[in-house]
Amino acid sequence: MVITAHKLIRVATLILLLSEPELVASAEGAGPATGSTPPAEPLPTSRPSAVSPAVPPPPPPVRVGTPFRLALTYTHVLSESGDADLANGQLGTNALGLVFVSPSTTYVRDHFAIAHQWESAGAYSARGFRIDLVSFGYPIRIVERPEWRIDVEPIVTAIRGEIMFVNDGGGRFLRLESGLGLELSATFHHWFLAVQPLAIDFRYWFYGSDIYQPQSRTGLGRIFPLRLALGHEF
Repeated sequence: MVITAHKLIRVATLILLLSEPELVASAEGAGPATGSTPPAEPLPTSRPSAVSPAVPPPPPPVRVGTPFRLALTYTHVLSESGDADLANGQLGTNALGLVFVSPSTTYVRDHFAIAHQWESAGAYSARGFRIDLVSFGYPIRIVERPEWRIDVEPIVTAIRGEIMFVNDGGGRFLRLESGLGLELSATFHHWFLAVQPLAIDFRYWFYGSDIYQPQSRTGLGRIFPLRLALGHEF
């Protein structure tokens, strides 16, 4: 009986192991108890991703500055038209003087000109001064080489004054004008020749001495001058 009972227990145990194999795996994997907790596996350390340094944007292009210019200038008035009080198509008018162009690092440069002007028509003649008080230009470089260049420059004259003295005690007067012009200049080794073939001035005010009645006259006279300049850059 005892032997039969042992056999039955063994058969039951074998059937139980065959029906639940995970018990065998857990029994095989279980090691002897040592009374201490096994050391924990080290956590994987994340390597910081390599970040390339930010590349600064390229600096904006630096505009080449324009130098100081000094030139001898000659002006000849081709024709006049408009109000008779302000323009006279019979006059022959010329002027010779100096023009100063200030250096600039912007897109605009200032012009200042002072000249001796003389005009005549028949028995009438007068001499005086022609002064560009407020004038500025926008030089545009068309061709540039190491030794020479060609520029086109629109020029705006906001205020030009003409102070004239009539010969033989004929009195004196002041005229005010504004105008636009387009100048073409060629520069070679800092010497330049400029011509202003396209220009128009608008004469809008005349004020004379007591000999003129009325003394103050306003209107619109159109003046078409031609100007040449020869000078040097510094």
